[in-house]
Amino acid sequence: MKKNINGLLFFMFLFGGIFFGFSQNYQVLYKVKFHPQKDESDLKTEYMRLETLSESKSIFYNYVNKKDSINSKKEDQVPYLRFTVIREENSCRYYGNFNDLYFVFSEALKTDWKINNKTSEFKGYKVQEAAIELDGRQWIALFTSEVPITSGPYKFSGLPGLILKVHSEDGDYSFEMVELTRHTSESYFHSFQTSKYTSVKKKKVETFISNFLKEPGARNFTLRNSYGDQFDYSFSGQKDGSYKDMNDYVKGVFEKYNNPVDRKTYILIF
Repeated sequence: MKKNINGLLFFMFLFGGIFFGFSQNYQVLYKVKFHPQKDESDLKTEYMRLETLSESKSIFYNYVNKKDSINSKKEDQVPYLRFTVIREENSCRYYGNFNDLYFVFSEALKTDWKINNKTSEFKGYKVQEAAIELDGRQWIALFTSEVPITSGPYKFSGLPGLILKVHSEDGDYSFEMVELTRHTSESYFHSFQTSKYTSVKKKKVETFISNFLKEPGARNFTLRNSYGDQFDYSFSGQKDGSYKDMNDYVKGVFEKYNNPVDRKTYILIF
């Protein structure tokens, strides 16, 4: 009888340990290389982090927000990829801002990957290749089933294993894993302030941005940057010098960052 109990306890410990291992939360740091301008060779690098909160919940954000050692030498750097994606079950919420418009919209996750069964090795892991269309771009991913994470960087999700690298076929964006660890500190999820974001439909965000960029000088708005500086601009109703200057200024800034990950959800940085 004792032998049977010991055997049962060993069985429970063994499988309980496996379950415990799979239920652990991970932090995955990605190096993001991208071209902020269309048809230009200038390449920028930022770091973003994925935190898994459960099997079906995760948060992905710009790691400069954490003032980490990787970015400590670039304290004056204003991040371009200023968005946060929270995945829950089969959908995600995209938190972004276009100057003083802080918005969040929800959308279903795309999981119609085309998986190539051929295997290779990448960063010491056995990997497979998968392809998908997302936000107006064609993407190729390398994933490994050796790490049981179905969430990925940005809005990528649904592969049977961790995405180690994913890049757009046009060469404008790539996300590559540079660090994989267990959670060792409080999750960014608990400090992320969702209350300042207004829930809207994605189409309304696209329309707002499109209309704004057509004639920014004809609007009332506040210019803000990451350092806390701000300038309030009010359209006088006359297409005077201030109107022209503001049009030229905003359009000049926009030309420097006119190639967002999602081809329609632009990010405006002053």
